[in-house]
Amino acid sequence: MRIGMKWLLGGLTFLVASVPAMAQFGREKWEVTPFVGYETSGYFPLNPTSSTVTVNKLRVNGAPSFGWFIGYSVTSNAEFEFMWDRNLTSYSEQPSPGTAYVKAYNSTVDQYQFGALYTLLGEEHKWRPYIAGSVGFTHEFNSGGNPTRVDFSYSIGGGIKYEITRHVGFRGDARYLPTYANSSLALFCDPFFGCFTAKVSNYQHRGNFVGGLVFRF
Repeated sequence: MRIGMKWLLGGLTFLVASVPAMAQFGREKWEVTPFVGYETSGYFPLNPTSSTVTVNKLRVNGAPSFGWFIGYSVTSNAEFEFMWDRNLTSYSEQPSPGTAYVKAYNSTVDQYQFGALYTLLGEEHKWRPYIAGSVGFTHEFNSGGNPTRVDFSYSIGGGIKYEITRHVGFRGDARYLPTYANSSLALFCDPFFGCFTAKVSNYQHRGNFVGGLVFRF
C-alpha cells in the first residue's frame, strides 16, 4: 500500500511539474517577423563562349532588403520556417579583367527559402540564439530587356531572438545566401593525373543581415 502511494504521489508530482512546460510550449506556435536589412553584393564570371559576349563578369550590387519570416514550432526549440526577401538592386558589368564595373540594369530580386531553425536555449531565457538553414529559389525581374531568371539558392546562418512580451519579440538574423548563376569550364591540376578540364558551378555569394519584430500567436 505504501509503495502504491509512493508511486501515485510520484506520478502526480511529475504531472504537476510537467504541465507548466507543456502549457508554455502549447501557447503560441506561429511566428511572423517582418524585417528590414541589407544584402551584400555578389559577382560571377560570364566566361563568354562566343565573340558576341564581351562582358567578363556581372555583379549584383548591395542594397537594402526587406521581407518576412513565417515560422511554425514543432518543439520548444525547433521550428519550420519560410522566408521571403526582396532586394531592390541593380547589376553592374566588368567589360574585361581588371577594369572598373559600370551599371548595366536595374533588378528586383526575390528570394524564397524553405527551411528550419533550432534555438540553443530553452524558453525560460529571454535571449535565445539560434542556427538556421534553408533551400529554395531566387527570382530576378530585370529591366532593359534582360531576361527574367529563376535559379536555385540556399542559406546558412543564425541569429538571436529576444522576448519583449509573451506575444512580441525582436529578432536579428545573419545569413550566407548564395544563388546559382551559371556553369563554366575550369582547369584543375592533380599531381597524380595531371591537368584536366571540368565543369564548375558559379554562384553569387551574398550575405543578408536583417532585423525585425516577432509576433507570436
